[in-house]
Amino acid sequence: MFEREHHRRIASVLAALDATLLEQSRCWFGGGTAIAMQLGEYRESVDIDFLCADRDGYRLLRSAVFGRGVQGLMRYPVRELRESRADQYGIRSVLEVEGVPIKFEIVREARIDLAGSQVSGMPVGCVDRMGLFAEKLLANVDRGLDRSTLSRDALDLIVMQQAWGDAGELPKSAWMLAESAYGDAIGKGWRVAIQRLRDEPDYRVRCLDALDIKPDARTCIEDFLGRSRS
Repeated sequence: MFEREHHRRIASVLAALDATLLEQSRCWFGGGTAIAMQLGEYRESVDIDFLCADRDGYRLLRSAVFGRGVQGLMRYPVRELRESRADQYGIRSVLEVEGVPIKFEIVREARIDLAGSQVSGMPVGCVDRMGLFAEKLLANVDRGLDRSTLSRDALDLIVMQQAWGDAGELPKSAWMLAESAYGDAIGKGWRVAIQRLRDEPDYRVRCLDALDIKPDARTCIEDFLGRSRS
């Protein structure tokens, strides 16, 4: 169902996971990969990120992986390229599908509460849309000034607000959720990220190319940045 080859590999890992255990643990598929795979694969995203904001749920996950690694989360085995690591911050491994390494991580989210939702075509529960927006706003503050990240969080937010936003704007509920953790840094980070993308066209093109963003999403991004000048 996915046209990008790497996204098909990721989908095969998602299908191997124990969706019931993840739901019981309130552990949801999120991050840029979950967003891209739900929005027509507008860009390629290469990692698998889950988030668990529930203390009791994370205890279940830690019990499941003890002595077994991420295989304790699987209905059938997926090859691991390195031993799983687990601590208070998360569970991490590198999987292999069709000879390609895929970073796998469950993040213990302690900043905000998250809810999950069932999404058509996804074999596991996903972070709901408000949570996806909020997590991207937080990530933009954390790493938005780092050019090596290619402004991916701001670019994702632009595409997301067009598809899922309130009249094409970032949802106020998600903004407030993110601000409950980071305060006015959310607004400051957003403005700086948009200004950089708007005022540095060479950098913007480099980001769009490196992330392999599709033409229709590029148009959406360019239109938004053009409107932001006014």
